[in-house]
Amino acid sequence: MKLSELGESAFLEQLQARFPQSDRVPVGIGDDAAAVSVPAGEHILLTVDALVEGTHFTRKTVPPRFLGRKAVAASASDIAAMGGDSLSALLSLIVKADLEVETLWQIIEGAAERAAELGMTLVGGNVSASEGPLVVSVTVVGTTIKTRCLRRDGARPGDGIYVSGRIGASACGLELLRKGAVLSSAGGLVVPESLRDGPIGLAEPCIRAHIDPRPRLALGRQLNERRLATACIDISDGLSVDLTRLCRASKVGARIDERALPIDPGVLAWERAWAHDATAVALSGGEDYELLFAARRETEVEALRDESDVLVTKIGELYEADGPRGCIELSRRDGTVHPLAAAGWDHFRRD
Repeated sequence: MKLSELGESAFLEQLQARFPQSDRVPVGIGDDAAAVSVPAGEHILLTVDALVEGTHFTRKTVPPRFLGRKAVAASASDIAAMGGDSLSALLSLIVKADLEVETLWQIIEGAAERAAELGMTLVGGNVSASEGPLVVSVTVVGTTIKTRCLRRDGARPGDGIYVSGRIGASACGLELLRKGAVLSSAGGLVVPESLRDGPIGLAEPCIRAHIDPRPRLALGRQLNERRLATACIDISDGLSVDLTRLCRASKVGARIDERALPIDPGVLAWERAWAHDATAVALSGGEDYELLFAARRETEVEALRDESDVLVTKIGELYEADGPRGCIELSRRDGTVHPLAAAGWDHFRRD
């Protein structure tokens, strides 16, 4: 059945029945606005992000369920970068009237599924008709720990630069999808003949990193609670771009060590198959949704790393820049040091 056949009112009635209110949501789907209970004495965090068909995804490469999951994860990653706790999510969908109802349900159920995994309730949103591209927009409401949040502007010269997890896998996964690999809604990997001479065993983890990222909410909260991070940002547009933003906000420079970068094994393996530069992919690929943060107390950061199940790697240090604020440098494997351009995703620049 298409949405034009079901109609808006009938669809919203079904939506309300599928997602009842919870203890933390006294008023949920079905009213003009949702009401959520916020712990006393905490700040509210608000963030919104959108995935636009043709710009961020194609339906050929991202199954509807994973589209919903990724949209929630992308917004929740901003809450992680602030050291907050995710509370609830609003889902806004702009769709064509001839979209299959089942496709819409898969997007919504994927979003609700990921929200629940991250401790959130899907509390409402909006569905609008348009002849343009499919748009999935998610607003996440979060709270801070003890009224304190992490920001981009607190780093100081001498702080170490750290990154969570491994980087570059999402960009590698996107390239695999562009070359014809497909991950179905059921999770099965289909690989075209042209890719079968490559390291197939590392294809699926890279594709999953791209279409089903995992925001580092627990790590962000720990960095905030223990007052370890002096500044923090999530890697959405590329490590070099996002590090430059942090440096400009904090008015410092940065030097990162190429040898220390925790590049994903899949990126390294496909680098050999494609003759690509793995370092460039890791620095500018984007959509890793890992945390990039500055910290001074190295021993305590190492202790946190040992306690958690997330890899945390020191990749460089901040310094008091003599030149333009926000400049970053890369110390190469051969010992030479070069300026590093802020390369990565930009919605409005195409150079």
